[in-house]
Amino acid sequence: MKERQNSKKKPTVLVGMSGGVDSSVAAALLQKRGYDVIGMTFQLLPPKDEKRSACCNLNAVNDAKRVADSLGIPHYTVNIRDEFKTHVIDPFVQTYLDGETPNPCVECNRFIKFTHLDQKAKALGIDYIATGHYCIRSHTRDKSHYYLKPAKDAKKDQSYFLYMLTSDQLKRTLFPLGHYTKPEIRDMAESFGLITAQKSDSQEICFVTSGSYRDFINESLSQPEAKPGPILSVNGEELGTHKGLYHYTVGQRKGLNIHSQVPLYVIKISPETNSIVVGDVNDLQTSEIKLKQFSKYSEDLCLTNQWFSVKTRYQMIPFRAKVMIDDSGHCVLHARTPQSGITAGQSAVLYAKNKIVGGGIITY
Repeated sequence: MKERQNSKKKPTVLVGMSGGVDSSVAAALLQKRGYDVIGMTFQLLPPKDEKRSACCNLNAVNDAKRVADSLGIPHYTVNIRDEFKTHVIDPFVQTYLDGETPNPCVECNRFIKFTHLDQKAKALGIDYIATGHYCIRSHTRDKSHYYLKPAKDAKKDQSYFLYMLTSDQLKRTLFPLGHYTKPEIRDMAESFGLITAQKSDSQEICFVTSGSYRDFINESLSQPEAKPGPILSVNGEELGTHKGLYHYTVGQRKGLNIHSQVPLYVIKISPETNSIVVGDVNDLQTSEIKLKQFSKYSEDLCLTNQWFSVKTRYQMIPFRAKVMIDDSGHCVLHARTPQSGITAGQSAVLYAKNKIVGGGIITY
């Protein structure tokens, strides 16, 4: 009799709880669906910044604990500040110094939220992990491969930021919010009696707690890296002087302080020569997009010489592009029509109909 009862024990799930409404409802929904739920909140920021952060602050940790207590589930707080600095903050700063524009949410998901949550779950013998991201996990008919699809709520869909998750990772990951809209989630939070029901969403970069990202980079460096250099035209003519590479991003028009009869935009940032190249709106367009750190949800997939829908920015309208491999082994996307504002450091995500098949980081 005991063996029979053990065979029917509830599946266990470790939920990453940020202290916001989404992860709170994710925990409540999974509990309602019959899972044995455990909550976990990561401490990511140095204590001096926790008080100023819009989301990863002490109040958020306390809110997560209060929600867990109201649901009657265990909750743990884990300090991974060093890992967050190594995998998210330091690369954020270095990417700007390298003349690119980072996407810290992608790196946080890649190295922190899912990797560490899964490690903790495996160490504790827990079956699944879950988060409050808006996306849908799906699988092939025989369940041999798992992949992501966009959420029902197109305005909240976060699948773009999760393209790097593999089939093996997704097999152990649950996304209970994917089939709901944000208003529906808030209504559920009210019905569950959660204190986070009307808590506002955070839009800022969590670790940039005051000022701009430029101020954050200045504070992070042991010595100033803002070395002035030339602003060049596409023909190599010197038009002015920049204040330091990390003050600029591709597509930027304002703040160049150069005179021109036509609007000029940053089209390339070159750390090798400490220079910025500017051109008109036509110079921003390209049909060739080179990628690094390219990944697929399954290594079995062959994507070369095939056409996919591609996003190079969150919530943009996708464009069509063919996947190719150049002579040096890099993945290169060939867009059917020229695209503007392709920015090194950002992610290009590939969709086959409504399925994410892979993606990579845009590079020069």
